[in-house]
Amino acid sequence: MEDEVLKELKTRYEKGAPNLVARLVGYLSIASIVAMIPIIGISYLLLEVLPIDIPWYLIISLAPVYVVLARWIFNLTLIAIARITLKPVEEGEYEMDVKNKNVRNWLINGLGTTLALHYVGYQPFGMPALSGVVLRMLGAKMGYATQANFAADPYLMEFGDGAIAGGGTILSGHAFAGGRLIIGKTKLGRNVTIGANSVIFPGVEIGDNSIVATLSTVPYKTRIPPNQLWGGNPARQIGIITKGGKVKMLKEMEE
Repeated sequence: MEDEVLKELKTRYEKGAPNLVARLVGYLSIASIVAMIPIIGISYLLLEVLPIDIPWYLIISLAPVYVVLARWIFNLTLIAIARITLKPVEEGEYEMDVKNKNVRNWLINGLGTTLALHYVGYQPFGMPALSGVVLRMLGAKMGYATQANFAADPYLMEFGDGAIAGGGTILSGHAFAGGRLIIGKTKLGRNVTIGANSVIFPGVEIGDNSIVATLSTVPYKTRIPPNQLWGGNPARQIGIITKGGKVKMLKEMEE
């Protein structure tokens, strides 16, 4: 019985699977080569082209400039690769079978976007202040004055003007359930606020001016109407947002 299970898993995960390791090595190699080209060019210019005899110690002292320049060329190249290699993914639920086009494309997209986000917008290598810019470059639809700390599958994210997701919040365009891959867009309306360390699953839509409390979990395909306060695990309505922007708890209204 165990052999049959293993055989079925290998059939799903190995036959027709994209070679993610080869792609990873390829992406990093391309970005590294592109980052080296200007450094080699600058070195050649300083040593061979300019008629000025520049001391070696001065050239060596420019090492920090080389490092910063190479790093950002490397980072921007990774973003460009992730964007160029993005493949179409349809919303829905799919067996985790790599022969399925949507599953295969989701895996390829995940590799590129994860690399770009963690090298540029997220720790340990990136700067969180740039996460919004990187999300836009990777296909997220983000309105004016939006902010998100972490968003998996950015090409499946939509943020209305003024939408904010607090620190540690996970916005995801995918989830797993019973061996199936669930893919869906996550949409935040205008002036939506997601409290810190919350989890927003795929297919969730949050209406304008609504708030999700800190440490909440909003399940798959949940629809939160405008001007409501939700919280808990799983999240449910616990209050409303008045026209003046004040929060009224349901318990207070019932008393």
